[in-house]
Amino acid sequence: MRERLPAALLALLLCASPALAAPEPEPAVVDEETAAEETAAEEEEEDKSWVPGYQEVPGQAVNVSEGDLQATVVNSVLRPMRGYLPLEVTLYNPGSTPRAVSLSVESQRVGRSQVATRQVEVGPRQRLSAWLPVPTTSQGGLVRVRSPGASFRNFNFYSVEPEGQPVLVLGSEQAFESGTKLPRVKKRPKLSVRFVTPQDAPRELALYVGYPLVVVAGDVTALPADAWSALEAYASTGGYLILLRPPRDVAGRLPLLTTTPTGVLPYGFGRVRVCGKAEECGAGLLTDVSLMEEPSVGHVGVVAPAGPAPSWQRGGGQRLNDGEVPLLPGVQAPVGRFLLLITLFVLAVGPGGLALARRKGPVALLIAVPSVALVTCLAIVAWSVLVEGFSVHASRYSLTWLDRDRDRALTVGLAGYYANLEPEGLRIPALAALLGPDLSWEDQATEADWTNGMVVTGGFLRSRSYREWGELAVQPSRARLTVRREGQGLRVQNALGAPLAEGYVRLGGQLWQLPELADGAEGEATLAPASDVKVSFTGLVAFPEPVKRRFSRVPWDTLDAPLPEGGFAAKLEGPGLTPTAALPVELHEGLHFVHGRVDGP
Repeated sequence: MRERLPAALLALLLCASPALAAPEPEPAVVDEETAAEETAAEEEEEDKSWVPGYQEVPGQAVNVSEGDLQATVVNSVLRPMRGYLPLEVTLYNPGSTPRAVSLSVESQRVGRSQVATRQVEVGPRQRLSAWLPVPTTSQGGLVRVRSPGASFRNFNFYSVEPEGQPVLVLGSEQAFESGTKLPRVKKRPKLSVRFVTPQDAPRELALYVGYPLVVVAGDVTALPADAWSALEAYASTGGYLILLRPPRDVAGRLPLLTTTPTGVLPYGFGRVRVCGKAEECGAGLLTDVSLMEEPSVGHVGVVAPAGPAPSWQRGGGQRLNDGEVPLLPGVQAPVGRFLLLITLFVLAVGPGGLALARRKGPVALLIAVPSVALVTCLAIVAWSVLVEGFSVHASRYSLTWLDRDRDRALTVGLAGYYANLEPEGLRIPALAALLGPDLSWEDQATEADWTNGMVVTGGFLRSRSYREWGELAVQPSRARLTVRREGQGLRVQNALGAPLAEGYVRLGGQLWQLPELADGAEGEATLAPASDVKVSFTGLVAFPEPVKRRFSRVPWDTLDAPLPEGGFAAKLEGPGLTPTAALPVELHEGLHFVHGRVDGP
């Protein structure tokens, strides 16, 4: 009884005090923890959002000297979206004699091959910025500097992935901020910026084409003439050039402008923004960058060659990346036919050899097996030579804006290639660029000498492989379409450098239909039907559907206006007007469209 008494008293006490029997949770502590978690989640969500500003991507300058020669390389480079990394090597010769310098870049990603080389001469007491266009597939590499009588240690460099849209600014940071009123931010910037001194601006088009935006922040007249030519070529072949301080003679420096107000103006296949007020210019830049991030816009440039599918997507078909089909039919090696020949060889030397050995003896087998192997090898070689051949097979397509006032052709092109053996000796001028697929990380990089333009020395096309290349070019051209009146009719001479398949010309307020003409031939034009009166350049362009998708970023709206007085639109056949048209190929299809002004009365 005494043992049960304490337990009974404890039970009675708990019943009398419910607070002690079942203590309630502490709601204040739980609410504070929940509020802290919600605040952290909100801060994390805010941290993921873009900040309307810019962030510089600086690099650390590495200096070395050997005798009278000094060299400087920035070891980190802002990586553009495609094309080439602009690697700057600054050379200074304080001596009294000129020095010959050889520069080369070895890729650490693509088999340590020399992807870019250049030969320069540094004069007495001269400071020289030498640019090396390094394919973005390399991502980084080793820089070698050589000069007679001097041995420099090697430089290492790497590319920096941009957080925002990569922008190349020719000018100082102060000039950029004053011209845009954009603040400098520490993380999640809308723009990732690299600043380049205007006097040291690159002279090749290839060094600009990978950037969706190129900004001239300072005085345009401070740019060297050849650097400005490269910038004008960048804008006319699909780039977006921004002038924060436009000069008074902006119309003379940008000859394709039809008007000279401020704002975004169409320019050839690209755009130019002529800034007025700094606040409006900065806000416009942010708006344009937001549009570039839309999935329908996505990449940079007006032409997008398709690359191979990733290794985890590859199957037995001929599909490329994003499910695209090659521009050339039958671009795979005839593995099935070769396997058939090999299977026949195995049957001949296996069961056939066993039967021959039983009937004729082992001596006959020693003669028959090498003979059958020789016949099989000759059959494979004969198939390669007689059916496929050793030439390059290609399909080529392009759009050309013919600027007759300045005797030049502005061209954006695309080609698909397949060859048994890799071609050599391809030359691309300084105001032209060769572009591979946007994200072709698994492709080999091109090897080129950039001493005078681009001379491709390797990597253009692997043996027995299909590859597509895009081209942008502004090059001198005497191509023209000449017309003259004959009575009530119109006579046309084709001097466009390629066979004329069809086209239109507007003259005397009437629309004329061009005849089919060989290069250099003449013919009579006929009045176009009334239904074609409002024909435009885009109304004539009729690329196959896979080609249209690769040209989907062309600003068709700016090319869709009806032909002006004296204007023409023509469809050409043949290799086209791009620099690679000089490469000997077996052409599967050549389709090119030219827009310009006729020579005539």
